[in-house]
Parts: sequence; structure tokens; C-alpha cells
Amino acid sequence: MKALFCYSEDDFRLEEMPKPKITSDQMLVKMSYTGLCGSDVIKIFDPKDKKPRVYGHEFVGKVFEKGDNIKSFDIGDTVVAAHHIPCYECHYCLHGNHSMCRHFKETNIYPGSFAQYIRLSKEHIEKTVHKLPESQDLKEAIFIEPLSCCVRAMDRIGCLKGDYFTVVGVGAIGLLFIQLINLGGANAIAIDLDSRRLSLAKDFGADYIINPKDVDLVKEVRKITDIGADQTILTVTNNITLNNAVNYSRDGGVINIFGMANKRQPFSIDFERVYKRELTIKSHYSGTPESLKKAYDLIVKGEVKVGPLITETLDLADFKEGLDLMLDKKIYKAIFGLQQG
Repeated sequence: MKALFCYSEDDFRLEEMPKPKITSDQMLVKMSYTGLCGSDVIKIFDPKDKKPRVYGHEFVGKVFEKGDNIKSFDIGDTVVAAHHIPCYECHYCLHGNHSMCRHFKETNIYPGSFAQYIRLSKEHIEKTVHKLPESQDLKEAIFIEPLSCCVRAMDRIGCLKGDYFTVVGVGAIGLLFIQLINLGGANAIAIDLDSRRLSLAKDFGADYIINPKDVDLVKEVRKITDIGADQTILTVTNNITLNNAVNYSRDGGVINIFGMANKRQPFSIDFERVYKRELTIKSHYSGTPESLKKAYDLIVKGEVKVGPLITETLDLADFKEGLDLMLDKKIYKAIFGLQQG
């Protein structure tokens, strides 16, 4: 079968590898579409991440082979799945830190979704695989997995009606958060340096849009909220966005880190202000089987829209082109398929 191997940040090769064999409790899915996630990009550029490697975990595909013990799915079913599964029994899981569970980190799909065929384990089938209705747009279904990460974050954050959320960075993830904030009855303030993206954020339900290049960001947020933002979601995390959030958050406000920071950029923060104003800094990483099911329902029922985020589909052989388009912010989501096989 064909699979995309990453040798370095500039070297991607569509190569042949053996098609995975399955046991009686496993399933093989033929990839229809797969998406490029920000976490994939981080690993691609991380020199410590062992390569060559097949990345990818956002995918939709058709059941191609199944073991004799698999009764819940049939050959030809179109399915979506997630790649990590918590054990629900360890110290981390019992405290609600499911994405810190060691089993969660060790479980994965094989070899990754940037491949022609993807093997799913018994645990994946039981806890993370969902059959899609025939009417479902398959490219839109790619967003179920990333939406599940946002859903889990919102479940942990909590959302009171009338609260003011700032969403810093309105790429695909920021736009998903804006819709979840709307569904929770809160107000969404979109913040970005790209006016085109802010315009789309307005279409996606942002109550206010702010471009820090045009106005004093802190004053503008305080003008909208009076006392400051209740919650901030950083999909872009750096020294500037973090300190801005400290300055425009209300006393007792919460700053939620959802985007990984640049490892090479130093941070400096006034912890005395954080302490005296009782600010909370939290982080959220990945989804769970429960948030995946919620995200599945939201996409399938059309309560969260993603269609405008889909612009074009590339072949896996053109992966570098899709990566560059995302890095240059020319597209919201790179989606790939395989023209052959």
C-alpha cells in the first residue's frame, strides 16, 4: 500500500509499505480523506521526533477488512475515528486528566492516517469509531476529531450565559471555538492580525472582532466587557498574546492555552499581577471518546458548520504543497486523498 513518510520538514515521500494485517478483533479502513493537524506540523518540525514516520490522525474512510469478531460494522461502512484512548482507571483518568493517561499516549492508529489503509484496534473500534450517515459530506467529517478537542476544552472550561470569551487566532480551531461559545450562550470576541480571517469569524458567529494592528487591544476588550474578559482561549500562544491576555482579563479571569508555543521564544510574565488578581492559566490538549461523540453529533446534525473551511483537496503526493499553504495561512485546513489505489 502507499503511505507518506516524513524524513524531514522538507522531505516527504509517498512510498510502498506492507498493508497492515488484522486479527479477528481488528479492522482495516481504506482512507478516503485525511486532514493535516497543527500537532502534526509541530512533530514534522521537531528534530527530536523520530523519523522517517507516517503522521496523521484526522481521517474518514470505508471499512475494507474486518475481523470475524467485529459485529458492529460492515464492509463498506464509512467511518470516522480518533487515535488515542484513555484507560479510565489510572490516577490521571480518575482526576479527569484523560489525555495525560499513559495508555492514552501509547495507543494510536497504525501506521497513521497519511496512508492508504489504516488499522484500528479492538479498543478503537469499541470506543472511538462512528459510522457516518450516507448523506454526510466526508470532507466535513474530517473536522469531527479536531472539534472533539475543542469540545473537551469547553467542557473543562465551563461556559456561563453572558460570559465574554476572547478567541485569539481565528484559524480553523478558533472558528470552531467561536461556534461552541455561541452554543453555550456566551459572547465571542475574535482577535487576529488577518482582517480576512476576522471577516469570516464574524460570519461564523463572532459577536465582536478586533485587529490589534488597528486599535489598542487591551482598551478595546475593556471597552466591550467593562471589567475584562472572563475567559481567553489562546490558539496562538506567544509572549505577546499571553501578556495581552493577562492585561485584558478581568480579575479572577481564566486564560486557556490551546495552541503550543514556539519552543525557541522566551516568555516573560508578571506573576505578581497573576497572583494578586487571582488569574488562572490552564491548558487543554486532545479529546476523549466522550467529546468525540459530542463532536460527531454536532457535525452530523449541522450545529457546527465547517464547509467554508474546505477549499481544495490535494493528493498525498503533493503533501508539501498543502503544508506550505497552511503555514502561509492561504487555506484553513489541508485535506488530502489518494488518486490511485
